[in-house]
Amino acid sequence: MSSASTGNRKIISATQLRLIIGFCFALAALVAQTFSGAFVQELVADAAILSIFALSLDFLARSGLVSFGHAGFFGLGAYAFGGAAVLLELPAWSGMLLAIAGGVIAGILVGSFVVRTSGAFFIMVTLAMAEMFYSFVFRSPLFNGADGMGGVPRLDTTMFGFTLEDPSTFALAMMVLCFVIWLVLELVSASPFGRVLDAIRQNDGRVAALGGRVFYYRLAAFAASGGIGALAGALKAQHTNFLSPDLASWFLSGDVLIAVVIGGIGTLIGGIIGSTLLVFLKEVLSSHVGHWYFMLGAIFVAVALLLPKGIVGTVLAIRERKQADLDAAARPADEDERT
Repeated sequence: MSSASTGNRKIISATQLRLIIGFCFALAALVAQTFSGAFVQELVADAAILSIFALSLDFLARSGLVSFGHAGFFGLGAYAFGGAAVLLELPAWSGMLLAIAGGVIAGILVGSFVVRTSGAFFIMVTLAMAEMFYSFVFRSPLFNGADGMGGVPRLDTTMFGFTLEDPSTFALAMMVLCFVIWLVLELVSASPFGRVLDAIRQNDGRVAALGGRVFYYRLAAFAASGGIGALAGALKAQHTNFLSPDLASWFLSGDVLIAVVIGGIGTLIGGIIGSTLLVFLKEVLSSHVGHWYFMLGAIFVAVALLLPKGIVGTVLAIRERKQADLDAAARPADEDERT
């Protein structure tokens, strides 16, 4: 009887709930991509790329660090890929590897001193680093400065029997890649490494007192986040076939941060949902509303006030309350059994 009552008071875990939400959202996105026209497919591809970028920021947030200069990695990946493919005339696949490696190396170099800070100091230092890169590409004659540089190619995938030049195929490839990265980050988050990151976010002082190497864990998370962010930037350059300093602008850092917060910071799948909402809301509002940025800001303020933990975070909070209610209801029965 005791084991039965224990089983009755257990509901689906938070991890299982996040996975269910993720798989349902992926299925809905696949249906939308399959039965939509070329214009919507371009939006789907844009949402998937922004979602990959949001995953990089949300993974970093697991260690208690929130960056406001993450567009620096995004822009670095885009310019590394474009520079390798256009200026150096290297194969596109080599440019992709160079972009990802550049993001990881930059994450290690920059992170070696920025992860020693936290809170507002970390936010301002990362913003300053991103603005330095933005200023460089804005004035660089090598990349045609503020006018940008075109002619950025897409990956040659004919060896696999398809081409990314087709909007539908490109959108599907971006969705699959986003889904794979999300699953990998879920596995990493459930690993001992991810558990340590969670502990650092909750109380980094206690982790340090127990002998945990807080600096190295945060540095590893920062480097991994930089690599994923650079990957997203390289994909964005392929999507638009164009390089622009706006890819490293603080506006982009703000957009992805808003997407993560609205979706639910620290939930991973929340960043994907928030990014998708951001991309489609921008398109709908800009097409039908005059001062659409004001309306967009009002919507996000309302969501933040009504759902302070974000969309997915609120769903997880409801699950926790239900679990707490079940535990409270089962506690008297357990006490009666013991007596």
